[in-house]
Amino acid sequence: MHTGTAPNLIPKLSRLLLAVVVGLQTVAVGCAQDRPAGLVIGLDALTEGRYAEARGALRDAMAEQDLEPEAFGETVAAYLETFRAAGEYSAGITEADQLLAADSTGPGAANARYQRGRLLASVGRNAEAEAEFRAAGRLQRNFWLNAIELSYLLENTGQLREARQINRSIFGAFKQGYFVSASEHMVAARAATMLGEFHDANGAHRIASEIDPRNTDNLYWWAELFRSKYNDADARATYSEAIKINESADWLLVGLARAGVGFAQREALAREALAANPNSVGALSLVSSLSLLDGDGQAAEDLARKALDVNPNSVDALAQLAAVQYVAGDTAAYRATADQASSVNPSGSAFYVTVAENLALRFRYPDAIAVNREAVRRTPRDPRALAALGTSLMRAGAFDEARRYLEAAFERDEFNVFVGNTLRLLDEYADFRTLESEHFRLLLHRDEAEVVGPLMLEQAEAAFADMSPRYGYAPEGKILIEAYNDRDDFAVRIAGLPHLGLLGVAFGDVVALNTPRALGGQPYNWARTLRHELAHTMAIGVSGFRVPRWFTEGLSVYEEKRVRPDWAREMDLELFAAMERDKLHSLSAMDRGFTRPEFPGQVLLSYYHASKIVEHIVNEYGFDAIVGVLERLRGGSGIAAAISDATGREFEALDDEIATALEAYRSGVSKELEGLPDVLAVDNTDASAMSGAEANKLSTALRRGHELLSEGEQADAMRQFRNALAVYPDYVGPGNAYQALARIYRDQNDEEELADVLESYLEVSDYGAAEARELAGLYVSRGQLGRASGLLKRSLEVDPYDREARADLATYLAALGQTELAVTERRAVLALQPVDRAEALYQLASALHLNKESVQAKRATLEALEIAPGYREAQRLLLSIVEGGR
Repeated sequence: MHTGTAPNLIPKLSRLLLAVVVGLQTVAVGCAQDRPAGLVIGLDALTEGRYAEARGALRDAMAEQDLEPEAFGETVAAYLETFRAAGEYSAGITEADQLLAADSTGPGAANARYQRGRLLASVGRNAEAEAEFRAAGRLQRNFWLNAIELSYLLENTGQLREARQINRSIFGAFKQGYFVSASEHMVAARAATMLGEFHDANGAHRIASEIDPRNTDNLYWWAELFRSKYNDADARATYSEAIKINESADWLLVGLARAGVGFAQREALAREALAANPNSVGALSLVSSLSLLDGDGQAAEDLARKALDVNPNSVDALAQLAAVQYVAGDTAAYRATADQASSVNPSGSAFYVTVAENLALRFRYPDAIAVNREAVRRTPRDPRALAALGTSLMRAGAFDEARRYLEAAFERDEFNVFVGNTLRLLDEYADFRTLESEHFRLLLHRDEAEVVGPLMLEQAEAAFADMSPRYGYAPEGKILIEAYNDRDDFAVRIAGLPHLGLLGVAFGDVVALNTPRALGGQPYNWARTLRHELAHTMAIGVSGFRVPRWFTEGLSVYEEKRVRPDWAREMDLELFAAMERDKLHSLSAMDRGFTRPEFPGQVLLSYYHASKIVEHIVNEYGFDAIVGVLERLRGGSGIAAAISDATGREFEALDDEIATALEAYRSGVSKELEGLPDVLAVDNTDASAMSGAEANKLSTALRRGHELLSEGEQADAMRQFRNALAVYPDYVGPGNAYQALARIYRDQNDEEELADVLESYLEVSDYGAAEARELAGLYVSRGQLGRASGLLKRSLEVDPYDREARADLATYLAALGQTELAVTERRAVLALQPVDRAEALYQLASALHLNKESVQAKRATLEALEIAPGYREAQRLLLSIVEGGR
């Protein structure tokens, strides 16, 4: 039981850990009798997915007169399995009917009824399937495969008590050592899984695999066990092992698609499954979900209905259809679909959890909470439903309520790594502090509270003052910002979102982001990220959580550049290259660039492309059109209708208009950029990438400049670098001209030119902390403390941990009379653990004294004197404070 402190080690099912199975002996691969050659050929072909070949061989084997009853039954089962595996359900049912009409009680009858039951279940004829399984059980004692299929059907139709009784019987037989074959151990593993005996399930699957490594049914259910416990690595490995044996098994491909792979691979696997089996309900449902993710509600609905045409009682397909209806605002249709799902399984939560997952991927976080509450209401003890609701509440910042549900989930399923990690994160919040300003609450680790806390709140309030009036949005309560100094903690916090590699995320009025400490020295502008996420807060808030991914991302990137030109994401080279290759998505398919990238860097390029679309709308139709789009989305319009209504332009015409504008933009510089290296393929961390191309003015100038610089020809090198800036001044990547010129001017002690080139660089670079500090020093030498202070504050957006910069900034602010800000910087210096702590405390006390905070100043001075009793400056300051108090 979880009681407030997450365990140090969360149990994890793994193929590498051997579970103890009581009373069980591993047996060698073999069979009680030799199988006929035709049956062996047919089974091999069936195992490898050669269904037509298998069917022919097994048909011939059934015609043999001398088959033993057991072999005949096995042949019948395998023959009918060729129809089910190929998705030919109706034909398979007809074949089973014919076999039973010929002999309803003979040696093959039990297997025929068993497979007929599986075929009927595949098309949603659940009551008939249940009757067939029961009939098969009456015809053959200890028919374990039939028993587990009956149990599985009963569990998925809400008949939980009887399903549990069957599973206990199977599990008891397993524990007593009655099972010998691979298929029997696979049955035992499935029963153990449904009973929550996960260690035993894992062990039984392993033994089944040792007996028959080619048993793909065992591998499938083993992988499903791993996936249900968030062990995606072993799940993927096990699915993949099975797919190597049978590349035509749609259920294996769908399982792999659901096991933590990216959206692009997920779609590819689902399409591959549909190629193997056009009637694959799982694959159709999966592609439906992906279509909804892209905002294509019609395609999502069509695919869900196609799945329901195959199996009208598929809870997964019903959930996909219901998600489409919910997103579209069709309440009556949603309720009707929910009622249909309830008629299939009155006590199940899977329908609601799946709907909620789809809603969360569309930013409908409050709706996901409501739907997950319904899941828990129906099945209060289901760990999956409890975990889903807890996760949804985390996204709303309702940590206390989330903890209750997550602890309940973990108590019932301690193997859920995701829940365990989230509980551990909640425990770590004891080491966090909460700072507040007028419109924000900031939660961050106590080690960072004095270092980046005030800076973040200052940036957040500035962003709110700028954006709230323009968007017309202000939440009732304070916006919550969570700042993580540990990348793993941030990863746990945002788990379940469309892609990894994120620096920040917005759940509406809750924002989470990394601090620079979490990035381990990787260039990172936290202030830009914070502005980006708060722009999401505005877009999500105004739209009522209905804004498409591409539109809100484009808007956030637009806001970055609007407030700070140096924050602009200069990706023109990548944009032009994509245009030349016709790789930019149309407006109707923009979300695919974020979820299913087709080339390296497409996700980042999609952010930039979307920002250009937003910029065009603002320039041509005004910012009111942007707000109009968001308000229409809130009212229930789709993105196409919202944009058309807000701009007065047809969606398709606007698409053409934007494409024309981008082409005109490109043509203005295209001649200068001809011959550049393939920026969609090169490693942009390689300093030689831009300077290594031939026959281009920019790359030629950069290459030649660096060659001359390495030869000591500074004058000629300077001319080349100036030429490069004249061609394309926005290039600040590896080998750029600005930093090369700065190097030359430092060597020449030319402070005027150095200051000019550093100013120019900082106008187009969103990083440059070192350059900002250097330029600040130059301004201090000129007595321009105001400009120097601004540059040092700018450097803190990238590197807030430089003690010297923070101390210098405090000195300049105090000299400028900004004593309250000087105190903030002195506190930051102290929090950064300076070597001379007494000096840092003395400087803090001095700043507090200047800011007329005498009590705090006295306390800081006394702390300094405790460390260094003979510290004369501190003694004098203490006297001054005391006398001032009198």
